[in-house]
Amino acid sequence: MLSSPSDQTDENLRLSYILGWCVEILQAYQLVLDDIMDNAITRRGRPCWYRHNDIGLMAVNDGILLEQTIYQLIKKYFKDKPYYIHILELFYDVTMKTSMGQCLDMLTANSFKTKKLEKYTMENYTAIVKYKTAYYSFFLPVCLAMRMTNINDPE
Repeated sequence: MLSSPSDQTDENLRLSYILGWCVEILQAYQLVLDDIMDNAITRRGRPCWYRHNDIGLMAVNDGILLEQTIYQLIKKYFKDKPYYIHILELFYDVTMKTSMGQCLDMLTANSFKTKKLEKYTMENYTAIVKYKTAYYSFFLPVCLAMRMTNINDPE
């Protein structure tokens, strides 16, 4: 455990669950938008959200609503916490990095369509994986736990 035994309260456990939900919601909205941009058919063996009856490009708005839900939850449950701003900044930063990874993925995929394969490099692949997935999957949950437990070491 990162926290001291005195901080391991039911309330802090509940708050950590809420932050976990926020991370999951971040992934969900990124995937909703990714499927639209990639014109994907399925996600995890099921039809993509935008491909459901009468959803279509309304799924873009659904993605925006999901993202805003994160900030509403954070405000509701963390606004009085000393780490509130740090949590917001983590979500903003990770969202920006994930969006840059998505952009790089789309630019690389577009070069495949135009048969300009020089963009298919291990360096680009590594950057896509790092920015599009790793920050919200690994970095964000660890940093959120560190902030909740007052571990502020940037390394």
